[in-house]
Amino acid sequence: MNADLKQADSRALHEPLRQRLVEIGPQAAFSWLTSVLATQSPSLRSSNSYLVAFTGCLEAIDWLERNVASPVTTHWGSGAALLGTPWPRLVNWLRADGPQRLMALDTFIAYRAPAPNMSPLAQIASPVLPEPPTSSEFQTELGEILRGQNAPRVRKAVEYILSLADEILDRRERGVAVKDLPRLFIEPDAFPGAEPILTQHERVRSEIRKGLQDLINQHTIEN
Repeated sequence: MNADLKQADSRALHEPLRQRLVEIGPQAAFSWLTSVLATQSPSLRSSNSYLVAFTGCLEAIDWLERNVASPVTTHWGSGAALLGTPWPRLVNWLRADGPQRLMALDTFIAYRAPAPNMSPLAQIASPVLPEPPTSSEFQTELGEILRGQNAPRVRKAVEYILSLADEILDRRERGVAVKDLPRLFIEPDAFPGAEPILTQHERVRSEIRKGLQDLINQHTIEN
């Protein structure tokens, strides 16, 4: 089965992961998923990395830390935020530079208040930064990164995070506990407040599909 999923993106992995969460439980599903990800190309593994969060296994944070590598997409940080990676661990990543620093920055961004451009499951889960620092400590740590960094992506991310500092630090209520992430993946509509988020997401998907079909139809007529 792992060989069959070597080229699978998150959409293709969704149903196999859901089935394993139901049939064999989160811990075994985590082992299965990470074995699949180990066979994939770096770019595909990167885009699928956040899926480990939906096992609800805290060792998934260790997996993210060990495996994050170029290309570092925002999916690594999304997964780390869903798993509730706390401030002290994020500081270690910030100071490590390289891929771990990028993952830390994306994790902070994923700790902002739920927004329409986030995935529906992330909006429902609404992850919150555990063990948050004081505003002064937060500003100092990120300011150090900003002063010593010339990479445009890092500077842009730090500036954005600092603009969201109050939002990131003051939020205290998660929408879904880490231990309940497997259930969220299996039956998202069972959670309070999920219905309007899922409905809006499906509406947008339908509009995109219709737009693509209209383009195809138009191209077919013209040719």
